[in-house]
Amino acid sequence: MKDRIPIVADILLGAAHADAHFHGEEKAAVRRLLRQVLGGEALPMDLEFRIDEFDAAAFDLGEAAAAFTAEPPETKRRLLELVSAVHGADQEYDLSEDEFVHRLAAALGVGEESYRDLAVTVIEEIDVEKLR
Repeated sequence: MKDRIPIVADILLGAAHADAHFHGEEKAAVRRLLRQVLGGEALPMDLEFRIDEFDAAAFDLGEAAAAFTAEPPETKRRLLELVSAVHGADQEYDLSEDEFVHRLAAALGVGEESYRDLAVTVIEEIDVEKLR
């Protein structure tokens, strides 16, 4: 993952923007998670610039995920965990964040059973009265 850290950064930033509310906690979480992936104290200047200049409207999740489709399941799971950690940073629950996890998992070719604990799945509402 370290060799594609700019793409990881883009995915995490896309996740932070998933609910259309980019909070300072999410930006701090992105930086912290990227430092963990890199195993360092500080982020390289070009990565800091990428974070500051990220354009959510231009972000293509499918294109970013394509860089990881050949990775083993553990790497894909780790990427989904990182995204989930970004979503939890603002301590607000939003279905659009879970939808981002589902879309990323689909783009990575990961079945729902592999990440069920990281996102909520909304099932179609049924009219219980009609079932009686």
